[in-house]
Amino acid sequence: MIEIKKIKSYSKITAGGFSLVELIIVITFLAIFASVGLTRTKLGVDKIRTQVAIDQITSDIDILRSMAFAKHDTLTMVFSLPSDSYTIYIGPNGGRSVLANFPNSTNGVVSFRNSNFSEVDISSANFGGSRELQFLPLGDLKIGGSISINSNTITIKDLTGKWIVN
Repeated sequence: MIEIKKIKSYSKITAGGFSLVELIIVITFLAIFASVGLTRTKLGVDKIRTQVAIDQITSDIDILRSMAFAKHDTLTMVFSLPSDSYTIYIGPNGGRSVLANFPNSTNGVVSFRNSNFSEVDISSANFGGSRELQFLPLGDLKIGGSISINSNTITIKDLTGKWIVN
């Protein structure tokens, strides 16, 4: 009988894949790209939120002017800097009351103190030494001034109430 010898062949079997060092390098690059992307995204979102706040205020100024003319009454926008909000009032200075049904407000108050606008800061509102923007019964502005939001300024012109953002 012939003896068949089993010959074992030893060959180095290599598994396809990445070494630990390669994986660490790739993960490091991904972390760097993600942090740059998130930073840029946050800056972009903050700019968008600021622009939405500016659009809200300028739209409300236009609505206020139109309502003063239509209702033939005095309408006032009073800014509260600590709470980053403003309240809408109807009536002359001596007998005004909150205009609770003003559009986009909560009982006459428009506030930027919520999670959507946490980065929005109304840093100043000055209308001849006052924080009150007031439209007289024919829609004329009592006195012009400016509102500063983050690094933007809304300037409201005397008499007409026209605004510009710079």
